[in-house]
Amino acid sequence: MKLIFTLTLLAVIHCSLSAQIKLTGTIHDPSNHPLAYAGVSLLSTDNHKNQSLQTDSSGSFVFKNLHTGQYTITIASIGYEKYQSQLFVTKDTTVNIVLQTSNTQLGEVVVTAKKATIENNQEKLVYNVSTSITATGTDVLTALGKVPGIKVSGNEISVVGKGAVKVMVNDRIIQLAGVDLVRYLKSMSANQISKIELIKNPSANYDAEGNAGLINITTKHSSKQGFSGNVQVGDKQSLHSPANVFGTSNYWLASGSANLNYNSNKWSAYTSVNMDHDHELEGFQTDVFYPKQHWLQTDTGNYRGHNFSAVAGVDYKVSPKTTIGISYLGGKSIYDGSDHVNNPVYSNGGGLDSTLKTFATYHPIAISNSGNVHAIINFDTTGKKLLLNADYINYYRTDRSDFESNSYLPNGQVIPANNTRYFDTNKQNINIYTFKADAEIPTPFAKIAFGGKVSFINNYSNAFYYDKDINDKLTYNTNLSNEFRYIENTQSLYVNLNKEKDKWKYQVGLRAEYTETKGNSYTLNQINTNKYLKLFPSASISYQADTSNGFAFTFGRRVNRPTFWNLNPFKSLFTAYSYGEGNPFLQPEYNSNFELSHTYKNMLTSALFLNITDNGFYNVTVASADTNLVYTVPLNFIKTYRVGVSENLTLHLFPWLDNNNQATFYHTSANSNLSYIKSISGYGAYLATNNTAYFNADKTFAAAINFWYQFPEIDHIGRSDAYYKLDVGFTALAMKKKLNITLNLNDAFRSSASAVSTTVNGINNKFTNFQLNRFVQLALSYRFGRDANTEKRDTGNEDERGRIH
Repeated sequence: MKLIFTLTLLAVIHCSLSAQIKLTGTIHDPSNHPLAYAGVSLLSTDNHKNQSLQTDSSGSFVFKNLHTGQYTITIASIGYEKYQSQLFVTKDTTVNIVLQTSNTQLGEVVVTAKKATIENNQEKLVYNVSTSITATGTDVLTALGKVPGIKVSGNEISVVGKGAVKVMVNDRIIQLAGVDLVRYLKSMSANQISKIELIKNPSANYDAEGNAGLINITTKHSSKQGFSGNVQVGDKQSLHSPANVFGTSNYWLASGSANLNYNSNKWSAYTSVNMDHDHELEGFQTDVFYPKQHWLQTDTGNYRGHNFSAVAGVDYKVSPKTTIGISYLGGKSIYDGSDHVNNPVYSNGGGLDSTLKTFATYHPIAISNSGNVHAIINFDTTGKKLLLNADYINYYRTDRSDFESNSYLPNGQVIPANNTRYFDTNKQNINIYTFKADAEIPTPFAKIAFGGKVSFINNYSNAFYYDKDINDKLTYNTNLSNEFRYIENTQSLYVNLNKEKDKWKYQVGLRAEYTETKGNSYTLNQINTNKYLKLFPSASISYQADTSNGFAFTFGRRVNRPTFWNLNPFKSLFTAYSYGEGNPFLQPEYNSNFELSHTYKNMLTSALFLNITDNGFYNVTVASADTNLVYTVPLNFIKTYRVGVSENLTLHLFPWLDNNNQATFYHTSANSNLSYIKSISGYGAYLATNNTAYFNADKTFAAAINFWYQFPEIDHIGRSDAYYKLDVGFTALAMKKKLNITLNLNDAFRSSASAVSTTVNGINNKFTNFQLNRFVQLALSYRFGRDANTEKRDTGNEDERGRIH
């Protein structure tokens, strides 16, 4: 709090040092979407001095060092009516201007300016999926893994050197985790989204969840007048040797997607659909080194799936100041597959004692539906506005499986007493309701934003187990079956202040979240409740020393809440010798982020960062030397310090080459308060380079080579080995750049899976991930609609201005 007070005091003092006037503003289209790169001129009627500039990517502009007097402001943007107005300025003034769509029909214009695939600044990193060669034809999860600094490992999504991160779609938190989140993202096509943003230090108007910040996935929506869109078909072949651990051959997997947009003066509508076939090869190997034995467990999963997703929305301009709209995002995933667990047990001398083999089949089906109703009300031209949102999300998943486990002697003979057979069904049903109101009020002192949000989460889950005899007769097993309901209600209020003065920018915010939780295990007849109020401050101060150098300091406090499954106290069986259970007393972990950065010519960004995690939780796997039982339970026991430096360099050394490079070096200290888990510390590093080369002047033929390397690092309570990934892609444009053909090779060396070693309860464990991502993909995309040279809305496919699709 002292930091916030100091920054606020500095802002007040600095504002009083200058009497010069500043005119700021934001320009929107009729649907209230910001217009980037619009021309703005300001003419003084006193001395006839004229100043001109362009709006930035958020539609904003600023004129500094003005004096009291009469001015004429003129705004022009292709596809919109020219705007001109008189202003009498006596103090710092903010205007909010809406340009009306022009009725003049333009001839066909093909715009060849190219938007960079990677944009990096002090606030966020933007990965423009629409211009990425290697992301073309993939799913959203695969596209996430191509963003520099974002790691997708197994069912976890994190930021290099900083830890866990929450995922949003169109600025709305997705309350899913683990395999549910992975399947949700895989059901969406990269062709349905325009960009992925990594928000480094979210301000108070964002939810406080996500230790290392937020990932925001923005779906496509064009603002071209009339109809426009594109269709895409693709075929993907997984590249796995038949002799690999899965014993599988290669597969061809077809996909297809389409986007359609329509815009008129008052109406804006969009829709997209995606269908694809998927083949998942996932698994892991666990080595447990007991004092007298070595247990080597290999778990391999082989799944075939079908995914469908749809996005749709309509906006209507009720009046020049009011826009209302609705949107929908939904999907369905159907998978069939099996897991094979092979667990040989060796003596310390290397001889085979016995082997435990488990086989299970799974048939998960997941359906998601989300809807939004929103309204944007502009009260005047100074920027006063109110945004209202109401959302409903439902996620429904069912599964059924057959489970059989047997133990064998070294000669292959079955041990009769160790035979286990089960059949089970399980279900998860999540309903989430949220209501949010945000207001923005410009004042002479600062731009003030404030608002509130209420959310209601109701999660029901069950798992019903049945014993199977040799005749497949089922008998209900009350010891393994369980039902659990989790309810979480959160009320939030926030206030955020932004101030610009000369070369300085200040932002100070505070968010308060009051959370009530209730976990009800019907099986155990156990109810656990929790209530807590937490404050989440955020602040930033930046200084633009000259046209080349900018400095910034940011601070933010964030939270990572346990998943629903982590709070379920019931035990779930993995194998005959391993199980997992939740912890109803598990508490959230809290993260404090500090960063000092320097930007040089929007080309080089250097940062020094410190992350502190308090009350950190982790799924601890404990092996017993006496019984050889292995159980997994989430516990709060870690305090983590991460300090490091990062560099992001964008180069345009040649007209035919785009190059972006990232390097992160850091030290992690994980301090444990459990006697049977030792504290651990060590260094880590991450290097990435993304390159696009154009082979002709029209940039209709290009290639991309992207590579990252993760050095060994501290991963929670373990040490991970090094791993890396190479992606290669080629693309060609034809038919006036409307047809695009792309060929991609993903994870060329099958080297992107990690391995982590831990020591718990004096027993060494090594976990090796078998996630295999190598595939080659061919995609064809055709873009249709009039290529009017108009601006695009920020949430749409404005990237099509110069994309190589």
